[in-house]
This record gives sequence, C-alpha cells and structure tokens, in this order.
Amino acid sequence: MEAGWSIRKAGVEDLEELVRLRLELLRSTRGVVRFENDETLVEVTRQYLARAMPAGRFHAWVAEATGRLVACGGVMPFERPPVPGNMAGLEMHILNMYTEPGWRGRGIARALFSELMRFAREQGAGRICLHASAEGRPLYESVGFHPNPTALEWTPSPK
Repeated sequence: MEAGWSIRKAGVEDLEELVRLRLELLRSTRGVVRFENDETLVEVTRQYLARAMPAGRFHAWVAEATGRLVACGGVMPFERPPVPGNMAGLEMHILNMYTEPGWRGRGIARALFSELMRFAREQGAGRICLHASAEGRPLYESVGFHPNPTALEWTPSPK
C-alpha cells in the first residue's frame, strides 16, 4: 500500500462501486448533480459491466483506501484491420479515469494509468486512445499522448 491506498484489478464483485464511480465521473465532467435519467443510467451501466467484464471487453483497475474504492480507470480492447503502425490491429481505448476529489494529488491517477498502459502493452496493443478532460490532459501528455486531429465524431439526435 502506498500512502494509504493500493491499486488492484477490479472484478465483477466491484461492479456496484464501479457504477458509482462512473456516475461521479459523468456528473463531474458534465457539471450536474443528477441526470434526468439517473436510475436508467445506473441500471444500463450495471448491465453493461456485468456482461463486458467477464467477456474481456472491459477491464478496470481501482484504488482502494480506508476500506473502500476511491478511484478507477478502465480499458476497452478492440480489433480493427491492420494498418501501418499497428500491424496487430489491436487497439485499446482508455476511459473511466476518475479519482474522488478528496484523494486527488496523491499519485493515484498516475498509478492507475500506469496499470492500464502496462496491460495494453502486455496485450500487444498497437494504438491506445482516450478522451481527456482539461484536468487529466497533463498526465496523458506527460507520457507521450498527443492530440489526434483526424478524428471526427457524430452523435444521433434524441428522438
């Protein structure tokens, strides 16, 4: 344990805490206290993690302190056809990086991120991507991440 906390890979037994931390992340990045569809979001997130974690489609690491989870980070592997620079075709998307405000500034996010990067390398990922908040960007840039100006995104309009 470092400075009162430790890092470990999460399992399905951590599902409820992973859901809680994910909702805290979403609320903080969107500046809301509660979503209009909070209960539905909790349930579909729970269902997703219950399916994706055992199937290896989502891997999470957590920081534990004072007997509870205070931070998390996740990685989703996906394959695409090989391209120059990524002949294996395996890519990883890092997401769900969140540390409770009272535990920030202690190196927890960096330790979690190191575990995610180690896992991605061990799996043979040829590319790792993520979306960064302004607060998280310095950490990712410090280890070599840079903006990708070629990506576009589309979100369908709600009906």
